[in-house]
Order: sequence, then structure tokens, then C-alpha cells
Amino acid sequence: MSDERTGPEAPQSDHLLDHAYDGIQEYDNPLPRWWLALFWITIVFTPLYILYFHFGGGMLPNERYDQEMIAFYDRQAEELLAMGEIREATLAELMADPSMMNGGKKIFQGKCATCHGMFGEGGIGPNLTDEHWLHGPQLMDIYRTVRDGVTDKGMLAWERQLRPAELMAVSAYAGSLLGSQPPNTKPPQGERAPRAAPEAVAPAPAAEPEPPATEAAPAAS
Repeated sequence: MSDERTGPEAPQSDHLLDHAYDGIQEYDNPLPRWWLALFWITIVFTPLYILYFHFGGGMLPNERYDQEMIAFYDRQAEELLAMGEIREATLAELMADPSMMNGGKKIFQGKCATCHGMFGEGGIGPNLTDEHWLHGPQLMDIYRTVRDGVTDKGMLAWERQLRPAELMAVSAYAGSLLGSQPPNTKPPQGERAPRAAPEAVAPAPAAEPEPPATEAAPAAS
């Protein structure tokens, strides 16, 4: 059966095709041009999206979230530093925060992997995954080493190059590598010292506040 409509209501490009499948004749109904244009735009846009967000400077939503969390902890870190309260338990809590660990991993791979290996297996620098330590096993020992550097071994002091939260994040991430057993680990260096639980590590003694000045009592008349 053919469509014999004429006049303004007659279809301009729709028509029955001259072949059929299972007795059903196919009706050619082209897609709207706006839909086809959108389809081709997505085809062109997709490789540009992949290049920019996966290989270029673009940030995926989870990366933006991690960056916002680093900025949040940065403000908290500055407050803690002002009170002198960066402690073992503080760094241990960061090890349980996925955003901080993601941020710390990126910093480690970008700045520390050259010497310590991509997985902390060791290279120019020591292996960070075993229980042998050159500067102490605790998270605060790692934090101080990252912050102050080891000038005689060629390790930079990262305090001036990383923000407070970044220092804490990369220190906590480096601490999380203990026991990870990556391949091709460097032989142990330093003394074997197991890491104590955070609650067993005494915080650094705080400076005692000065007693308030008292006014001299008036002399009795």
C-alpha cells in the first residue's frame, strides 16, 4: 500500500522502500535534522573530552572533590599548626580518609616516587614498606622527615613547597605503605622498629602557659 496523499500535507521525504522483511514493507522515515546534528556533535565531542579530562589538564568530578577536601583540610591544618596540635592520631585519621589518601598518593607519585619508587619499594631513597627505618617508624617521624627533609641524604625539605594539608596527606600516605609488599623492594635499611598504635604515642609536651600577673595587695593602713 502506498501513500498517495498530495498537497501541503503530503510527506516530503518519507516513502515506502521497495523491499520487505517477513512480509512487512519498510517505511523510510528519516530522523529529524536536529537529532542528527546532536548525534554528530557528540561523536566529535567525545574524543575531545577524553583527551582533555583523561590526558590533559581537565579534572574529573572525583578529582575536583579530592582537591576540595585537600583545601578543607588545609584550613584545618593551619589551625592545628597554630595550636601546635599535629599528632600521631591526626595523621592516623587521615589514613582512613579516601580523599586525603588520593591526594597524598598523587603528591607521592609526583614528588617522591623518583627516589622511593612508585609504590614505595625504594630506589635512590629507602624502602618505605618494611619495618626498618632510618628516621623512626611513627607517622609523626615520617611527617617531620617530609617537612624538614634530610639534607645530608639529598632529600628536600618540603615545608616550603607543599601546603600544610598536602604535607599531612603525603606523610599519611607514605605511612600507609607499611606492609604493602610491592615487587622489587630495596633491601632493608636502618633499624627494625615496629610502629606503635597512635594511642600509645605520647604527644609532644605543650608549652606551659605563663601564670597571669597578679596585682599587689594594698598595704594595710
